[in-house]
Amino acid sequence: MAAYDHLSDVAITAATRAAAEGDTEAMFNLAVLLDQRDDLDEAETWYRRAAAEGDTGAMFNLGALFHQRADLDEAETWYRRAVEAGHTDAMSNLGALFHQRDDLDEAETWFRHGAAEGDTDAMSNLAVLLDQRGDLDEAETWYRRAVEAGHTDAMSYLGLLFNQRGDLAEAETWFQRAIDQAGDIGAMSNLGVLLKQRGDLAEAETWFRRAVEGGHTGALFNLGVLLDQRGDLAEAETWYRRAIDQAGDIGAMSNLGALLKRRGDLDEAETWCRRAIDEADDTDAMVNLGNLLKERGDLHEAETWYRRAIDEAGHTDAMYNLGILLEQRGNLDEAETWYRRADGEGHVGHLT
Repeated sequence: MAAYDHLSDVAITAATRAAAEGDTEAMFNLAVLLDQRDDLDEAETWYRRAAAEGDTGAMFNLGALFHQRADLDEAETWYRRAVEAGHTDAMSNLGALFHQRDDLDEAETWFRHGAAEGDTDAMSNLAVLLDQRGDLDEAETWYRRAVEAGHTDAMSYLGLLFNQRGDLAEAETWFQRAIDQAGDIGAMSNLGVLLKQRGDLAEAETWFRRAVEGGHTGALFNLGVLLDQRGDLAEAETWYRRAIDQAGDIGAMSNLGALLKRRGDLDEAETWCRRAIDEADDTDAMVNLGNLLKERGDLHEAETWYRRAIDEAGHTDAMYNLGILLEQRGNLDEAETWYRRADGEGHVGHLT
């Protein structure tokens, strides 16, 4: 590390000297070195000087710098200047910026411009936008074009698309390709989810653990769920806590609350359920909190949380549990109403 820092210092010194003499390329290189050191204010200064001399890379990097700072208006200005000066990669970044603003039509326009120029990120981003919009056939087309052009992330996205369609064999093929060709840790976690859906729990666990080893925080939660459902509560608790500590995972908070309730630790269980609700209005946590309060005999507040979960997400477990609560209270007509709603929306419970 010390040797790298020394070389970086030497490079900065040389670039500073050349930049001060008006060398545009040196201005850009100096800005990049400063950017890599997180000296963003000084990097901005040199990007601006290089951009003033017509350097399109500096214009693009200024856009990225302001994008990183969440100054979207200034980022847009520099991305547009870069595009006007012929920097086609800025088209995809403009699309991402408009996507962030929820201006999906403008985002699509820029992704299509970038894709037409052969930008693989634009192809993949366009596919994601179409996928989210439910246009799966055209999304598939663009994912495949991105893969053919060397975009390995699109392999994992293709796996998700086929999983969404219920074609698990094709999904598995693409997740495996993403793993084999790019070591994609997201694909490892997604493959674990697919195998778990298929009932191959041992193989699913293997892939969740590999994804965790690679640094995928979502796999911490997935591994916790698998172990929880298997009845290995002690290790499940460990992974839920790690998912919370490393990623602030809301689902892990809710599930940890439910696990602790089953173990009889109601006070800490309540803490985690309320935290998941406070931080993200998590409706699963609302149901779990309702169950906990019902067990404690606080039926009034339990009812409140069941009704909130229903109002905010149409939560069928909340409908069913509210039915149980009302039945126990003797309110049989309304209980039946909630049982029927839960049954009508697919909840396997009171009605047959």
